[in-house]
Amino acid sequence: DSMKARSAVLASSVVAAIAGAIGGTIAPADDRTGLVAPDLGQFETAGVGDYLDHRCGSMDCHGQATRNLILYGCYGLRLDPNQTGLVPGCRASGGINTQTQEYEASYRSVVALEPAVMTAVVNGGGAHPELLTLIRKARGWDAHKGGALVTPGDDQDNCLTSWLAGNADSTACTNAISDTP
Repeated sequence: DSMKARSAVLASSVVAAIAGAIGGTIAPADDRTGLVAPDLGQFETAGVGDYLDHRCGSMDCHGQATRNLILYGCYGLRLDPNQTGLVPGCRASGGINTQTQEYEASYRSVVALEPAVMTAVVNGGGAHPELLTLIRKARGWDAHKGGALVTPGDDQDNCLTSWLAGNADSTACTNAISDTP
């Protein structure tokens, strides 16, 4: 327990130091929490949400309500219990595509996982995305049931990291969807 406590203190100290060192805000803060997060609009329109839904939102992964990170969309968990995900290729099959409310719910889930770390990364222009557990797990640097899903610098990684930097790469997100199973 004391080892866990020391690790938690060290992690929060690192985040605080980085946040203080990199300064500057590139996204508006949530007035209630002070959270500075990447753009919700880019999450939906640039394909970040679609990529996460497609790659990570299946019912056996983050498309289940019992996970810390919950993703909603046409590939898995739906906000409306009367809709069903259509795995694979929900858009191509003519099904009900991911709804705005589902993008918003997934976005809130992603940015709220580690609000202090998210703020530090976004304030730093996305310079150190690996501070986020989301990125470390996707890269396979932390234990992850799904294993390593991205390689630093590939389209899947660039889809996420460009969004964190404030300029989501829609081409990378589109390619990331077509490059994944």
